[in-house]
Amino acid sequence: MKNQLLIRNCKLYDSENPTMPTDVSISDGRIVAIGNTSENEIYQHEIDADGRIMIPGLIDIHIQGAGGADILDGTEDALTTMSRTLARLGITGFLATTVVKPTEKNRHLRVVTEKVGKDLGGATILGIHLEGPFINPVKCGGISIQSIYPPKDNSLEEILEITGETLKMMTIAPEIAGNHAIIRKLINANVIPSFGHSNANYEEARAGFGLGINHVTHIFNAMPSLHHRFPGPLTAIFESETITAQIISDGVHLHPGIIGMLYRILGKERCICITDGIQAMGLPDGRYVYNGKEYDSKDGAAAYLDGTLIGTSLSVLEIAKRFMRFTNCDLKTAINTVTIQAAKLLGIDKWKGSLETGKDADLVLINPDLSVWKTIIGGKVFIPS
Repeated sequence: MKNQLLIRNCKLYDSENPTMPTDVSISDGRIVAIGNTSENEIYQHEIDADGRIMIPGLIDIHIQGAGGADILDGTEDALTTMSRTLARLGITGFLATTVVKPTEKNRHLRVVTEKVGKDLGGATILGIHLEGPFINPVKCGGISIQSIYPPKDNSLEEILEITGETLKMMTIAPEIAGNHAIIRKLINANVIPSFGHSNANYEEARAGFGLGINHVTHIFNAMPSLHHRFPGPLTAIFESETITAQIISDGVHLHPGIIGMLYRILGKERCICITDGIQAMGLPDGRYVYNGKEYDSKDGAAAYLDGTLIGTSLSVLEIAKRFMRFTNCDLKTAINTVTIQAAKLLGIDKWKGSLETGKDADLVLINPDLSVWKTIIGGKVFIPS
């Protein structure tokens, strides 16, 4: 018998009539119908949403940890903890974001590679996002210098040998000698080269974009700022009509006024909100250890004791809610920055990212205060432990 689920009386976030409740039918992990059903129809499972809002499952393309666990832990238990924590927060898919650890033979990459697309009891790992190693140490941010090195013979091939097709994105600095060849290789391997952790000037950034870089890692952070005589990479980004950008819309990594400016310049379809989340996500404020160094997590921001920001402890839904507040956009626009825009970037929008028949039943029901009520992954209701 097919696994069938009916969700009654939900309001679709993107409906032309968002106040009108409807029903969503699910079978074999996919949405099979959207619209009111007969009271006489029988399903294996039913949920009465009682007027709550349905949104697509959230996708975070830049997250390093959650629930006290981190990709760098290099264990299946850590990935399971992350997966279940994220599902509780409404995330149904994510890019496992991390760095290389050559001194440890990149064991953590081997572990996560094996679990991409597998059932971990919660959110699905959609692939790997590597920050580096081909980035500029001048703009390393919270990344250890041991995880940064210039390209050399077969250096990318060594990484691809471990990750294979699970590597979906690599943050790279185009100004580093030898990185132009790396960018070409990434594109040929269907890996997204993302501009970031870079000290490139305007011309160097444009050269990188000309080679095919079409995405930006946490815009404004770990890159030169705007200057009227030295325009830097931001001007090159703003000139483009196609480049998408990750936005940490927490109000700390970026001032609310900057977030509003990005929204106006880039437009709603080029903004992809991310958390840059670390292990403190889903945990109370406090002092924790990341990559061997202590940091404080407070009010959603995480920083080493010297003040260096290393990410957030907010869920991507909280990030989207702040984006909505800082830009005055509507709920649909804010949710799209953490669903369909991310899915399009990853090339999975035929299956994920929106509420349409035929798509994967990765769904979230949210309360009137926009908090998570239920998360549904592949047509199965997630039950927090």
